[in-house]
Amino acid sequence: MIESKVPAHLAPYIDVLGTERAVALFLELGGSQVYLAGRRSGERALAARIIGKQQVTRLAAALGDSYIKVPLARRWVASVLRDQGKSDNEIARLIRADIATVRRWLGPKPDADQLSLLL
Repeated sequence: MIESKVPAHLAPYIDVLGTERAVALFLELGGSQVYLAGRRSGERALAARIIGKQQVTRLAAALGDSYIKVPLARRWVASVLRDQGKSDNEIARLIRADIATVRRWLGPKPDADQLSLLL
C-alpha cells in the first residue's frame, strides 16, 4: 500500500492532511513558499483555498507557524496517481515530468500483459 512508501519528509503532511489533500497541496503549491498562520489563517490564504482553513491550522500545529517550502513530492504523487488508475501520460502531465521519468520511477504497470512472440 502507498502508506508504507511515504518518504519521511512528506509524512507530516500526509499524517495531517491525508493522502488526497496532501496530493492536492503538492500539485498546486509544490516548490513554493507559503505561510502557515495557524489560528490566524484566513479563508483568503492560498493554502486555505486548496486544503481548507481547518487543515492549514492543523498543519501549522504540526510544522509550526512559519513559512514553509511545500515539497514537490513528484515521485510519491506519481505513485499515488498510478494507484488511482491514472495513465502514465496523464501522470506526466499532472506532475510536469517527462513520460520516461514517470516510467522509470514507477516501472511497468502490474497488470500490463506482455505480448508473446509467435515463432
